[in-house]
Amino acid sequence: MKVSVSILSAVAAVMLTAGAQAATQSELMMNGRSPHGLPVAAVKADKVVNVKQGGFVNVDCGQIVEFRDGAKTFTWKFDSAQHRAVNLPVIAPEGFANTNFTVYVGRNESEGS
Repeated sequence: MKVSVSILSAVAAVMLTAGAQAATQSELMMNGRSPHGLPVAAVKADKVVNVKQGGFVNVDCGQIVEFRDGAKTFTWKFDSAQHRAVNLPVIAPEGFANTNFTVYVGRNESEGS
């Protein structure tokens, strides 16, 4: 069982590192994380978005969103203190769609107004 946990931990670390590298250096916070949230392993997403079907999506802070571009996918948890809009190529892994697609992050119900 310890081997399986170690493998899962290693995979998660690689995914987090890849996601952090996807953000431009100027977009990273002092702790190395993106101010827009973090990539997550394949989990049940709150929302699935096909980037070919539109130029934007509205999400709530804390939501997990799976982005699809044909056969390519990545999943991101929006955990943003500033609730800023972000252009998808800023958080997408290298090789994902480089389209002008904006994610608008709003407050969730527990954050109030």
